[in-house]
Amino acid sequence: MKRPVIGITCSIEEKEDRKRKYPLIYPFDYLKRQYYLAIEKAGGVPILLPNLRDLSLIHSILKLVNGLIISGGYDVHPKYYGENTEHHSLKLTPERDRFELTLVRNARAKKIPILGICRGHQLINVAFGGTLYQDLSLKDEYTFDHKVGKSSAYKKRHPVIIKEESKLFSILGKNEIEVNTSHHQGIKKIAPEFVATAWSKKDGVIEGIESPKDIYLLSVQWHPEVTFGEKNSKLLFASLIENAKKGMRY
Repeated sequence: MKRPVIGITCSIEEKEDRKRKYPLIYPFDYLKRQYYLAIEKAGGVPILLPNLRDLSLIHSILKLVNGLIISGGYDVHPKYYGENTEHHSLKLTPERDRFELTLVRNARAKKIPILGICRGHQLINVAFGGTLYQDLSLKDEYTFDHKVGKSSAYKKRHPVIIKEESKLFSILGKNEIEVNTSHHQGIKKIAPEFVATAWSKKDGVIEGIESPKDIYLLSVQWHPEVTFGEKNSKLLFASLIENAKKGMRY
C-alpha cells in the first residue's frame, strides 16, 4: 500500500544576518527533525514546505500532499485577528503568516486533513476567525508559566483535560493526559464553527481545538513530535496518517 504524503510547514528566518555563521547568514527556512521523523515512523512520506512568496503555487502544493502539519514557531501577527502589536515578547514572521494562512484555508476547502501543533494550533484558530492572547500574562487568572527554558528541552509538563465528545478523545481514548509545554501565547476567542477539546488543568488555557464540520481538522498546543516514543503522540500522528490515506488515489 502506498504511503500518504504529508506536507510540513517550516519556520523561517526572513532577514540576512552577518552575525550568524555561514551559510546561515542568509535567510532560510528550517524545521526540527522530530516532525518529519514522526511522520516517517507513523507510516507517511514527509515533505517540507518552504514559505513561498508566490501564493498561487499553493494550489500545486496541495495536489502533491494527502495531509498537512502546521508546525510550531514564532508568533502570528496580531493584525490577522484585529489587534495592534501590544506586547514586547512578540517575534513576528510576516512571510510565514501569509503562506500558512493561505495554505490552511485552501487545504480546508479541498478537505485535506490538517493537524496543527503549537503555533500551528494558534494559526488555525486565527485563520478561521479566532483570536489569541499576545502573551498569557494578559489572561485573567493567569497561574502557570507555559514557557520552557532553553536548558529544559520540553521537559516541563502539565496535565490536560480532554473533552469526551471530541475527535481528540476518540483518538487518544483518555480524558486526561500529561503534555509538554513551550509557548507564551494561547487562544482567547475560538474560531466560529470550531470547539475547544482540551484545556490545561492548571489554568484553563485551551490546549486543543477541532472543527466538528470537517473530517479531520484539529490542533494541539503541545509538541507531540518531541515525545513520539509515547503512546499518546503515536496515536495522534497515526490518526493523521489514517485520514490522509482515505483521500489517496491508488
